[in-house]
Amino acid sequence: MSLPYPYLAHSLAEKAEVAILVVEDEVSHAEAMLRSLKASGWTNVEVVTSLHDFRMRCVASPPAIALVDLILTDGRATELLIQPTEEGLFPIIIMTSHGDEKIVMEVMKNGAFDYLVKSEAVFLDLPRILNRSLREWALKHERIMLMNEAKAIYDLSIDMICIADLNGYFLRLNPAFQRTLGYTAEELYGKPFIEFVHPDDCAKTLTEFSLLAKGGKATNFGNRYHTKSGEYRWLEWNALLAPQGDVIYAVARDVSERKRTEKQIQHLAFYDQLTDLPNRQLLQDRLKQALVLTGRNSKHSGLLFIDVDNFKNLNDTLGHDMGDMLLQQVAQRLTFCTREGDTVARLGGDEFVVLLLNLSEQALDAAAQARVIGEKMLAAIDQPYQLEQNTFRCTASIGAAVFGSPQPTVELPMKQADIAMYQAKNAGRNTLRLFDHQMQEKISERVSLEIELQRALELQQFQLYYQPQVDSLNRTVGAEALIRWRHPVRGLVPPIQLITLAEETGLILPIGLWVLETACTQIKAWQVGACSRDLVLSINVSAKQFHLTDFVAQVQAALQRHAINPKLLKLELTESVLQDNTEETIGIMRSLNKIGVAFSLDDFGTGYSSLQYLKRLPLDELKIDQSFVRDIDTDSNDKTIVSTIIAMSKLLGLGVIAEGVETLEQRQFLLDNGCTRFQGYLFGKPLPIEQFDKWLTQVSCDHQKIWRGMHH
Repeated sequence: MSLPYPYLAHSLAEKAEVAILVVEDEVSHAEAMLRSLKASGWTNVEVVTSLHDFRMRCVASPPAIALVDLILTDGRATELLIQPTEEGLFPIIIMTSHGDEKIVMEVMKNGAFDYLVKSEAVFLDLPRILNRSLREWALKHERIMLMNEAKAIYDLSIDMICIADLNGYFLRLNPAFQRTLGYTAEELYGKPFIEFVHPDDCAKTLTEFSLLAKGGKATNFGNRYHTKSGEYRWLEWNALLAPQGDVIYAVARDVSERKRTEKQIQHLAFYDQLTDLPNRQLLQDRLKQALVLTGRNSKHSGLLFIDVDNFKNLNDTLGHDMGDMLLQQVAQRLTFCTREGDTVARLGGDEFVVLLLNLSEQALDAAAQARVIGEKMLAAIDQPYQLEQNTFRCTASIGAAVFGSPQPTVELPMKQADIAMYQAKNAGRNTLRLFDHQMQEKISERVSLEIELQRALELQQFQLYYQPQVDSLNRTVGAEALIRWRHPVRGLVPPIQLITLAEETGLILPIGLWVLETACTQIKAWQVGACSRDLVLSINVSAKQFHLTDFVAQVQAALQRHAINPKLLKLELTESVLQDNTEETIGIMRSLNKIGVAFSLDDFGTGYSSLQYLKRLPLDELKIDQSFVRDIDTDSNDKTIVSTIIAMSKLLGLGVIAEGVETLEQRQFLLDNGCTRFQGYLFGKPLPIEQFDKWLTQVSCDHQKIWRGMHH
């Protein structure tokens, strides 16, 4: 073929250079085509009469275009279109006399450029048809060349190139994309890109993508992509919406090395080179953030200023290398003692500072928490150190300061903790001091109480008191067991203080087990008395105890060990216990329901319980909190709340009992509104078992001696 594509023939000289090959064995048809073409200046026309000659001619010199009689292909359309070389590709127009669409479509499917139905009119129009076909073929070749060039760029580019649909699913990915992430095309195609983005970068990436998909301008952003090997690579993206608006084109470059370098530079600026802990500058930044945080959430933060005792002696005797090694090990021990979110920093020399976040909202409790962590650090630092061949021991002095709203300056808590640290050194070292002396005394008392609580079980200082529960006829139907701590020096420790301390120290678990065992023992003892054998005993269960993995087994074992009827044991739960992991809670309750144990929802109305939530729980009873009963005579809101709770219990098919009933007027209002079970001082206060049993016998001996007489 003498002229390259693209080619548009206008002059006679140009047309004469276009080689046209006609494959036709019908002489009249061939002559008609020759006359028409030559009359228009297409003089370089050759006619062959067989498919074999057509093939031979193509091998020798491919034409610019060929007109082929369909009959000569003998239906072998595929063979017809097997052309000798890639360079020899040219348009083939099929000529047919009878318009066999099935064969024509097969030929077209296999690569024919066009087809014509032979007629005089078509022969006369043949020059125009050829000129149009050559134009279209030229444009097609231009597109192919451009596509091949684009594909070469796409395949060979060191940048990552991808095409995604508007939902974020990969449609095309170049080899660089696959190489960088380590996945094959099959592992990526049809997957949403967000599956491979680092979780911390997902929100920002989705926002960028959403804006772009909605017609936004080209955008650039960075994020981390998960590789097949398990690491993350930092990518910087440039993306735009395709003109047709149906796909998004994106190009990315791997900048992981640059990010690593930047991170190293930042690390050197904010971290201590010896211990790899945050330095003074980073500590100051985090302390500023802590001050803002305490102003928002009302929780306290704390600072522990730590100084290694007699550190200079180590440097003077064993050398600075050993001193550095000791500081590194101290840093590790301090870090081990902290919680997630806390900061351990090295100020320089042998001075460390620990920033404690999210302490209690109560200053006293926050100080206690800071002290616990500080004492844990003192104990850790006091353990032996192995410095190469030398075994060494050292201690530390710690000063603690707790701060909250109103927000102090950054310097103030640092100064307070520093002052407290010097007080610790003056007190003989290897100790901790709080900045507030008054608070120090209270904390010491609290620590002492914790120690005594740990020994209370062992010394049998706990005791159950029993408060009666009665029905509308003033008959005793049960009792609630209430724990009391009779301290040999402090006397009767307030229940709220006992429970709070037990919860915070984790001692609520062994104490709760003791209550369960003691209650089952008492139920067993009541079985011999005619007036006590049917009493139902209620005990309170904490959230920690209830959600123990073996709680159901503990209850079953206690019931079996004492051989008592499970229906005589009732567990009182608060709303907060029930709302923690609802499905697990329901499972535990149902397991105990199956063996006959009943449940009462204690302090009902003080928390949050929706009807949708309550109806799913296998409860037996709602217990109206005493705060609503106390002012029921005078407060219209309390009257409304109580009557609503009673009505709600009926709707849910639950029993209801009111606690804190102290007057006949309260009892009458409750009775008038449908509450038939009561607990309170009107009927009896909590009593030790000896007094309770005596009281129970007296009441049972004289049915006429009702609660009014007992109250007087």
